[in-house]
Amino acid sequence: MEYRELKVNLPKELSDSFYELLDTLQCAGYYEILFDGEAPKEKDQGLIRDNTNIRIYLQTDEIDKELKILIFLKIHAPSNSNTESRNIETRDYEEAYKEYYKPFSIGKKIWVIPTWEKNEPETIQLWKPNGGIPLFINPGVAFGTGHHETTKLILEHLDELYDRGKFPFLSACDVGTGSGILSIGLAKFGVSKIFALDIDPNAVKAAWSNWTENEYPKGFQFSVEESGIDNPKLSNTKYDLAIANITYAVLSQNIRHLAKIEAPRIIFSGIITDKKDQFLGLLQSHLPGKLLYSKEWNEWWVLDWLRN
Repeated sequence: MEYRELKVNLPKELSDSFYELLDTLQCAGYYEILFDGEAPKEKDQGLIRDNTNIRIYLQTDEIDKELKILIFLKIHAPSNSNTESRNIETRDYEEAYKEYYKPFSIGKKIWVIPTWEKNEPETIQLWKPNGGIPLFINPGVAFGTGHHETTKLILEHLDELYDRGKFPFLSACDVGTGSGILSIGLAKFGVSKIFALDIDPNAVKAAWSNWTENEYPKGFQFSVEESGIDNPKLSNTKYDLAIANITYAVLSQNIRHLAKIEAPRIIFSGIITDKKDQFLGLLQSHLPGKLLYSKEWNEWWVLDWLRN
Protein backbone atom coordinates (compact mmCIF):
# COMPACT_ATOMS: atom_id res chain seq x y z
CA MET A 1 0.00 0.00 0.00
CA GLU A 2 1.23 3.50 -0.80
CA TYR A 3 1.00 6.72 1.20
CA ARG A 4 1.60 10.33 0.22
CA GLU A 5 4.36 11.85 2.37
CA LEU A 6 4.62 15.63 2.69
CA LYS A 7 7.77 17.18 4.16
CA VAL A 8 6.79 20.60 5.49
CA ASN A 9 9.06 23.27 6.90
CA LEU A 10 7.27 26.24 8.49
CA PRO A 11 7.75 28.84 11.29
CA LYS A 12 7.42 27.41 14.79
CA GLU A 13 4.86 30.02 15.79
CA LEU A 14 2.48 28.57 13.19
CA SER A 15 2.86 24.96 14.32
CA ASP A 16 -0.10 24.92 16.75
CA SER A 17 -2.60 26.29 14.23
CA PHE A 18 -1.09 23.96 11.63
CA TYR A 19 -1.62 20.97 13.95
CA GLU A 20 -5.25 22.02 14.39
CA LEU A 21 -5.63 21.94 10.61
CA LEU A 22 -4.06 18.47 10.42
CA ASP A 23 -6.37 17.21 13.18
CA THR A 24 -9.36 18.59 11.31
CA LEU A 25 -8.23 16.91 8.08
CA GLN A 26 -7.79 13.56 9.93
CA CYS A 27 -4.55 12.73 8.17
CA ALA A 28 -3.25 9.17 8.32
CA GLY A 29 -0.50 10.51 10.56
CA TYR A 30 2.01 13.26 11.22
CA TYR A 31 4.98 13.93 13.48
CA GLU A 32 7.45 16.70 14.19
CA ILE A 33 11.17 16.19 13.67
CA LEU A 34 13.00 17.76 16.59
CA PHE A 35 16.34 17.70 14.79
CA ASP A 36 16.94 17.07 11.10
CA GLY A 37 20.53 17.23 10.02
CA GLU A 38 19.52 16.89 6.38
CA ALA A 39 17.07 19.79 6.40
CA PRO A 40 18.24 22.81 4.38
CA LYS A 41 19.63 25.62 6.48
CA GLU A 42 17.37 28.62 6.60
CA LYS A 43 18.53 32.09 5.62
CA ASP A 44 20.38 33.91 8.47
CA GLN A 45 19.81 30.88 10.68
CA GLY A 46 21.75 30.58 13.92
CA LEU A 47 22.36 27.43 15.92
CA ILE A 48 18.69 27.09 16.86
CA ARG A 49 16.16 26.95 14.03
CA ASP A 50 13.22 29.33 13.89
CA ASN A 51 11.35 26.86 11.71
CA THR A 52 10.18 23.34 12.45
CA ASN A 53 9.98 20.28 10.21
CA ILE A 54 6.85 18.16 10.07
CA ARG A 55 6.18 14.94 8.18
CA ILE A 56 2.57 14.36 7.11
CA TYR A 57 1.07 11.18 5.70
CA LEU A 58 -2.05 10.99 3.52
CA GLN A 59 -3.78 8.37 1.46
CA THR A 60 -2.60 8.76 -2.13
CA ASP A 61 -6.08 9.78 -3.34
CA GLU A 62 -6.53 12.53 -0.72
CA ILE A 63 -5.60 15.33 -3.11
CA ASP A 64 -8.04 17.74 -1.46
CA LYS A 65 -6.26 17.42 1.89
CA GLU A 66 -2.89 18.09 0.31
CA LEU A 67 -4.31 21.19 -1.40
CA LYS A 68 -5.70 22.51 1.90
CA ILE A 69 -2.27 22.11 3.48
CA LEU A 70 -0.62 23.97 0.62
CA ILE A 71 -3.23 26.75 0.78
CA PHE A 72 -2.62 27.16 4.53
CA LEU A 73 1.11 27.58 3.91
CA LYS A 74 0.53 29.96 1.00
CA ILE A 75 -1.70 32.18 3.14
CA HIS A 76 0.21 32.12 6.45
CA ALA A 77 3.83 31.62 5.42
CA PRO A 78 4.23 32.44 1.72
CA SER A 79 7.91 33.34 1.94
CA ASN A 80 9.24 31.24 4.81
CA SER A 81 7.85 27.75 4.30
CA ASN A 82 8.53 24.97 1.86
CA THR A 83 7.21 21.51 1.03
CA GLU A 84 8.33 18.34 -0.67
CA SER A 85 6.11 15.39 -1.49
CA ARG A 86 6.48 11.81 -2.64
CA ASN A 87 4.69 8.47 -2.60
CA ILE A 88 6.12 5.86 -0.26
CA GLU A 89 5.36 2.24 0.58
CA THR A 90 3.74 1.23 3.87
CA ARG A 91 7.01 -0.11 5.24
CA ASP A 92 8.80 3.20 4.61
CA TYR A 93 5.93 5.06 6.25
CA GLU A 94 6.01 2.92 9.39
CA GLU A 95 9.79 3.13 9.77
CA ALA A 96 10.35 6.79 8.84
CA TYR A 97 10.06 8.36 12.29
CA LYS A 98 12.31 5.86 14.09
CA GLU A 99 15.47 7.65 13.01
CA TYR A 100 14.50 10.69 15.07
CA TYR A 101 12.99 9.06 18.18
CA LYS A 102 15.52 8.26 20.92
CA PRO A 103 15.27 7.52 24.70
CA PHE A 104 14.89 10.55 26.97
CA SER A 105 14.00 11.30 30.60
CA ILE A 106 11.14 13.28 32.13
CA GLY A 107 11.10 14.37 35.76
CA LYS A 108 13.03 12.37 38.34
CA LYS A 109 11.99 8.83 37.44
CA ILE A 110 10.41 8.57 34.00
CA TRP A 111 12.26 7.37 30.94
CA VAL A 112 10.47 7.29 27.58
CA ILE A 113 11.96 4.42 25.58
CA PRO A 114 11.21 3.53 21.94
CA THR A 115 9.87 -0.02 21.82
CA TRP A 116 12.52 -1.04 19.30
CA GLU A 117 15.24 -0.15 21.82
CA LYS A 118 13.69 -1.61 24.98
CA ASN A 119 16.04 -4.62 25.11
CA GLU A 120 19.21 -2.82 24.06
CA PRO A 121 21.85 -3.07 26.84
CA GLU A 122 22.85 0.59 26.39
CA THR A 123 19.23 1.66 26.77
CA ILE A 124 18.62 -0.48 29.85
CA GLN A 125 21.64 1.15 31.50
CA LEU A 126 20.01 4.55 31.11
CA TRP A 127 17.09 3.85 33.45
CA LYS A 128 17.46 0.61 35.38
CA PRO A 129 20.50 1.30 37.64
CA ASN A 130 18.86 4.43 39.08
CA GLY A 131 15.43 2.89 39.60
CA GLY A 132 13.89 4.67 36.64
CA ILE A 133 10.38 3.97 35.41
CA PRO A 134 10.41 3.05 31.71
CA LEU A 135 7.51 3.89 29.41
CA PHE A 136 7.98 1.81 26.27
CA ILE A 137 6.38 3.71 23.40
CA ASN A 138 6.05 3.28 19.67
CA PRO A 139 4.29 6.54 18.79
CA GLY A 140 3.55 5.48 15.23
CA VAL A 141 1.13 8.03 13.81
CA ALA A 142 -0.56 8.98 17.09
CA PHE A 143 0.08 12.13 19.13
CA GLY A 144 2.13 11.38 22.21
CA THR A 145 5.84 10.87 21.62
CA GLY A 146 6.46 12.54 24.97
CA HIS A 147 8.37 15.45 23.41
CA HIS A 148 5.53 17.96 23.31
CA GLU A 149 5.30 20.42 26.19
CA THR A 150 1.76 19.35 27.09
CA THR A 151 2.71 15.69 27.45
CA LYS A 152 5.86 16.49 29.41
CA LEU A 153 4.00 18.83 31.76
CA ILE A 154 1.51 16.15 32.75
CA LEU A 155 4.13 13.42 33.14
CA GLU A 156 6.34 15.72 35.22
CA HIS A 157 3.40 16.55 37.48
CA LEU A 158 2.47 12.88 37.90
CA ASP A 159 6.11 12.07 38.62
CA GLU A 160 6.26 14.79 41.28
CA LEU A 161 3.03 13.63 42.95
CA TYR A 162 4.34 10.07 43.02
CA ASP A 163 7.72 11.16 44.39
CA ARG A 164 6.02 13.13 47.20
CA GLY A 165 3.76 10.21 48.11
CA LYS A 166 0.64 12.11 47.02
CA PHE A 167 -0.62 9.69 44.41
CA PRO A 168 -3.82 8.14 45.81
CA PHE A 169 -5.40 7.28 42.46
CA LEU A 170 -6.51 3.70 41.78
CA SER A 171 -8.73 4.39 38.75
CA ALA A 172 -8.45 6.92 35.95
CA CYS A 173 -9.75 7.90 32.53
CA ASP A 174 -7.51 9.27 29.78
CA VAL A 175 -9.50 11.55 27.48
CA GLY A 176 -7.74 11.94 24.12
CA THR A 177 -5.17 9.23 24.79
CA GLY A 178 -3.14 9.53 21.57
CA SER A 179 -0.29 7.02 21.77
CA GLY A 180 -1.40 6.00 25.27
CA ILE A 181 1.75 7.39 26.88
CA LEU A 182 -0.10 9.11 29.74
CA SER A 183 -2.16 5.99 30.50
CA ILE A 184 1.00 3.94 30.66
CA GLY A 185 2.55 6.50 32.98
CA LEU A 186 -0.50 6.30 35.26
CA ALA A 187 -0.29 2.52 35.32
CA LYS A 188 3.41 2.55 36.17
CA PHE A 189 2.59 4.83 39.14
CA GLY A 190 0.02 2.38 40.49
CA VAL A 191 -3.34 3.13 38.86
CA SER A 192 -4.97 -0.29 38.50
CA LYS A 193 -7.98 0.52 36.30
CA ILE A 194 -7.74 2.80 33.26
CA PHE A 195 -10.25 3.68 30.57
CA ALA A 196 -8.87 5.59 27.57
CA LEU A 197 -10.52 7.03 24.49
CA ASP A 198 -9.65 8.94 21.34
CA ILE A 199 -11.55 9.98 18.23
CA ASP A 200 -8.64 8.84 16.02
CA PRO A 201 -8.75 5.10 15.18
CA ASN A 202 -4.98 5.13 14.63
CA ALA A 203 -4.52 6.42 18.18
CA VAL A 204 -6.70 3.64 19.57
CA LYS A 205 -4.56 1.04 17.81
CA ALA A 206 -1.35 2.72 18.93
CA ALA A 207 -2.49 2.98 22.55
CA TRP A 208 -3.42 -0.70 22.73
CA SER A 209 -0.18 -1.75 21.03
CA ASN A 210 1.91 0.38 23.40
CA TRP A 211 0.01 -0.97 26.39
CA THR A 212 1.05 -4.51 25.47
CA GLU A 213 4.71 -3.46 25.20
CA ASN A 214 4.85 -2.63 28.90
CA GLU A 215 4.67 -4.75 32.05
CA TYR A 216 2.42 -4.14 35.05
CA PRO A 217 1.51 -5.92 38.30
CA LYS A 218 -1.23 -8.52 38.04
CA GLY A 219 -4.78 -7.26 38.20
CA PHE A 220 -4.33 -4.16 36.07
CA GLN A 221 -7.21 -3.39 33.72
CA PHE A 222 -6.90 -1.26 30.60
CA SER A 223 -9.50 -0.57 27.94
CA VAL A 224 -9.47 1.89 25.05
CA GLU A 225 -12.22 2.95 22.66
CA GLU A 226 -12.64 5.10 19.58
CA SER A 227 -14.95 7.76 20.93
CA GLY A 228 -15.56 11.40 21.75
CA ILE A 229 -15.95 13.04 25.16
CA ASP A 230 -19.66 12.20 25.14
CA ASN A 231 -18.86 8.53 25.81
CA PRO A 232 -21.28 7.29 28.52
CA LYS A 233 -18.47 5.37 30.23
CA LEU A 234 -17.09 8.73 31.37
CA SER A 235 -20.34 9.70 33.08
CA ASN A 236 -21.56 6.28 34.26
CA THR A 237 -18.33 5.11 35.92
CA LYS A 238 -16.55 6.69 38.87
CA TYR A 239 -12.84 7.47 38.57
CA ASP A 240 -10.35 8.85 41.06
CA LEU A 241 -8.67 10.92 38.35
CA ALA A 242 -9.23 12.12 34.80
CA ILE A 243 -6.56 13.49 32.48
CA ALA A 244 -7.19 15.43 29.28
CA ASN A 245 -4.33 16.52 27.05
CA ILE A 246 -6.55 18.32 24.55
CA THR A 247 -6.62 21.81 23.04
CA TYR A 248 -8.73 24.61 24.48
CA ALA A 249 -10.92 24.65 21.35
CA VAL A 250 -12.00 21.04 21.85
CA LEU A 251 -12.33 21.33 25.64
CA SER A 252 -14.43 24.49 25.47
CA GLN A 253 -16.75 22.99 22.86
CA ASN A 254 -17.25 19.93 25.08
CA ILE A 255 -17.37 21.63 28.48
CA ARG A 256 -20.82 20.18 29.27
CA HIS A 257 -19.59 16.67 28.55
CA LEU A 258 -16.48 17.32 30.66
CA ALA A 259 -18.75 18.33 33.54
CA LYS A 260 -20.38 14.89 33.44
CA ILE A 261 -17.10 13.00 33.94
CA GLU A 262 -17.35 11.14 37.25
CA ALA A 263 -13.97 12.18 38.64
CA PRO A 264 -13.29 14.59 41.53
CA ARG A 265 -9.95 15.62 40.06
CA ILE A 266 -9.01 16.41 36.47
CA ILE A 267 -5.58 17.29 35.10
CA PHE A 268 -5.73 19.35 31.93
CA SER A 269 -3.02 20.25 29.47
CA GLY A 270 -3.14 21.64 25.94
CA ILE A 271 -4.12 25.10 27.25
CA ILE A 272 -2.13 28.04 25.88
CA THR A 273 -1.46 31.21 27.90
CA ASP A 274 -3.94 33.31 25.91
CA LYS A 275 -6.77 30.91 26.79
CA LYS A 276 -5.84 30.02 30.36
CA ASP A 277 -8.07 32.55 32.15
CA GLN A 278 -10.99 31.83 29.84
CA PHE A 279 -10.66 28.13 30.50
CA LEU A 280 -10.46 28.60 34.27
CA GLY A 281 -13.64 30.65 34.00
CA LEU A 282 -15.35 27.83 32.12
CA LEU A 283 -14.22 25.34 34.74
CA GLN A 284 -15.55 27.50 37.59
CA SER A 285 -18.89 27.85 35.79
CA HIS A 286 -19.39 24.21 34.80
CA LEU A 287 -17.12 22.24 37.16
CA PRO A 288 -16.93 24.43 40.30
CA GLY A 289 -13.80 23.83 42.34
CA LYS A 290 -10.27 25.11 42.84
CA LEU A 291 -6.92 25.01 41.08
CA LEU A 292 -4.46 22.83 43.00
CA TYR A 293 -1.47 23.23 40.70
CA SER A 294 -0.45 24.96 37.51
CA LYS A 295 2.76 25.24 35.54
CA GLU A 296 3.71 26.88 32.25
CA TRP A 297 6.24 25.86 29.65
CA ASN A 298 6.61 27.67 26.32
CA GLU A 299 3.13 29.17 26.83
CA TRP A 300 1.52 25.76 27.40
CA TRP A 301 -0.10 25.06 30.78
CA VAL A 302 -0.92 22.07 32.92
CA LEU A 303 -3.83 22.65 35.33
CA ASP A 304 -4.70 20.30 38.19
CA TRP A 305 -8.36 20.96 39.07
CA LEU A 306 -10.17 19.71 42.19
CA ARG A 307 -13.95 19.78 41.92
CA ASN A 308 -16.17 20.75 44.84
